[in-house]
Amino acid sequence: MKIAIHQPNYLPWIGYFDKIDQVDKFIILDKALHTKSGFVHRNKIKTPQGPIMLSVPLKNKEKPINELLIANETNWRSKHWKIIKNNYKNTPFWSLYKEGFEEIFEKEWKYLDSLNTTLIKHILSLLSITTEILKESDFKIDFGHGNLRNVNIVSHLGGNIYLSGVGAKVYNNPEEFKNRGIELNYQNFNHPIYSQRFGNFESHLSIIDLLFNCGPESIELIRKQRNEQ
Repeated sequence: MKIAIHQPNYLPWIGYFDKIDQVDKFIILDKALHTKSGFVHRNKIKTPQGPIMLSVPLKNKEKPINELLIANETNWRSKHWKIIKNNYKNTPFWSLYKEGFEEIFEKEWKYLDSLNTTLIKHILSLLSITTEILKESDFKIDFGHGNLRNVNIVSHLGGNIYLSGVGAKVYNNPEEFKNRGIELNYQNFNHPIYSQRFGNFESHLSIIDLLFNCGPESIELIRKQRNEQ
């Protein structure tokens, strides 16, 4: 059984869903400590002026992810949705997908983790990805920290293959996986190039850019790039 693990990012990029599509179980690392430099509370979309970052305001930034409270005193949901609408309303598949996203942005969310998980699962349904999604907090177990945390999670679930992002090479300890009978694989993601609005192609945006521009073909574009490596 192949397993991947990642924090619940906000409106994640394409590579996030490429990883989920390749595994049997995906574990949302919701008990990990939030880092300001990460993408748990923010992500990019494309505008006529280039990519811009949409950031969810937080009340408490240095907490485990599942304890992060959204600062709803600001009108961030209306602002984010207005920016998304203004920049994607003329894309080919805006009318197909707008309603589902609008419903999510109309609701007030107390915790960032709940918002992000809802968005991730909604996007997975649009892509017809059926990977089982679990949360670290579903298990009343202390899995530890760092590399050992991932090893323990995969081992607890009976996994024999762990699909890691390439950025984790700097801290992954292959011997720890090997000693537990787990094969360590790295995601070799090749970013698809597709038709976009607003000039030259920009990569590493939120996957909503791909969805609104390419619609139901989005998942095949992701898989096609993977198969051509």
